[in-house]
Amino acid sequence: MAFQLTISEGKDAGKEFVFDQDSVLIGRTSECDVVLYDPGVSRRHCRIFQDGEGYAVEDQKSANGTLVNGTAVQKHALVDGDSVTLGPVTFVFALAQEDSPTGEDEAPAEDGANSTRIVSIDAVRKQRNKGGSALAPEGADEEDLQGIRAESTRMNMRAVRRPTNTAQRAAPQQPPPDEEAPAALERPAPAPPPARRTGSQSSRAVARSSAPRAGSSAGGLSAADRARIRRETPGLMANLRLFWAEANSKVRAGVMAGGGVVVLGLFGLLYWLVLGGGDQVQKGEEPVRLTNQPINDSFGLGDDVTWNRPDMKVFEWEFIAATRAVVILHYQAQGISKDEIVVSVNGVDVGKVPPDTLASQERSLELMIPPQQLRKGEPNRIIFDNTRNPPGEDPWRIWNVWVERALLPEDLSTQQLLQQAGESFKKGRKNFETPDIGARNRYEAWKSFREAWLMLEAHPDPKPDLYFEAQERMRTAQQELDRTCSKLLLEVEGYYNQGHYKKAALTLDHMRDYFPEYDQPCATRAENKRAEYGL
Repeated sequence: MAFQLTISEGKDAGKEFVFDQDSVLIGRTSECDVVLYDPGVSRRHCRIFQDGEGYAVEDQKSANGTLVNGTAVQKHALVDGDSVTLGPVTFVFALAQEDSPTGEDEAPAEDGANSTRIVSIDAVRKQRNKGGSALAPEGADEEDLQGIRAESTRMNMRAVRRPTNTAQRAAPQQPPPDEEAPAALERPAPAPPPARRTGSQSSRAVARSSAPRAGSSAGGLSAADRARIRRETPGLMANLRLFWAEANSKVRAGVMAGGGVVVLGLFGLLYWLVLGGGDQVQKGEEPVRLTNQPINDSFGLGDDVTWNRPDMKVFEWEFIAATRAVVILHYQAQGISKDEIVVSVNGVDVGKVPPDTLASQERSLELMIPPQQLRKGEPNRIIFDNTRNPPGEDPWRIWNVWVERALLPEDLSTQQLLQQAGESFKKGRKNFETPDIGARNRYEAWKSFREAWLMLEAHPDPKPDLYFEAQERMRTAQQELDRTCSKLLLEVEGYYNQGHYKKAALTLDHMRDYFPEYDQPCATRAENKRAEYGL
């Protein structure tokens, strides 16, 4: 028994896959039967397997889960027409049968069991619109139904009628015409007329009625007081003073409470702008394209990363080169466990992010991308892929990502490559052995070792021993540069915290002697520190 998967949503919508095997694994690694290079799809996302006489889908502890008809499932039996969603991709499952007649004229089995019948949408809508007919009495014709509807409406309207004004409420309700009126209505006896007051009593009552009430809108202000307030404080302040003087205690309490809330809200906003949330604000759009300039934004998992991407981070980079070239991926990483993050290019794993060391915050990492994995003249997908399925909860981050394209010599013989690489290597060793004579010596040593390595990259296989020695010396020189960078940046931070802003700025200027080019990440870090401190 075979089955078919059709992509209904995703980049390859409409693409069909037919399988006649017992189990099919779907994910984004090459070991899967269906490989999807889409963000949100885990390395081993789910599998569809034969379960008894049918098929079922089982989630493989993916990061975003597997949905069947929009509902997350761990294991679920599949039937024809079920939609299976993996991140941004949705499949439609169907059994592939040799003889499967379809059409609206297909007659069901006589007993009605296990029959298949296609019902049109119009028929379904008509069936739904007859829901009220089930409440009609059995045997009632249309005239009886109209009478029942009219009677039920009339009785409902009678039940909800209420007097609309005082006169109607005072008047006795007339009985309906089909009901017998009561013989008599009992009316309350009229109240006796009030006794006449004496003159003194009447005058006292008038005086009491004309006296201003405490807290009333008339307040205790006379016309003279109002005029005096308007003369003393003209404009809007006069209206505010009059309002406050005439307000009762409840109004004043409400105004004071509202003012307190506004003041607290302003303080909270000021605190959030100055002290809180500054590092959490994501500015601009998320970077997705790599260039020869480092991306300062960080990616991974944790509160201190700019963009949370616990499962993977996808970049695109267009490779254009007229001659032979090598591509080197540069980045920094922290919080990485062994074999946790894999770097893949166009769906093929090309290296792993090394685990943490004591200098993870300062170290610079690089990875040479094999030329056979690159596509010239079109976008290449470079992915930092978390191999844990699902990703763990421990924080990790990657930042300062950029791509370097280094051209290789083409017109040199093998002997010439060895000669020029040897000269660069000797120059690098000389500078490395005298690092304190000049500020640039560490950088020049690293650069010379690098030139020797790249020169021998054009050497045919097998590579000479100098190729591997140049690589090792280059890594050692890079570690020295990273330590120098951390020491200088710590010095800048100390001067700034002590209020010696001029010394901090001079130290940042001095860092240019150690790192004259932006092929070292410390040059970018120094500029970021200058912008942060406003120096």
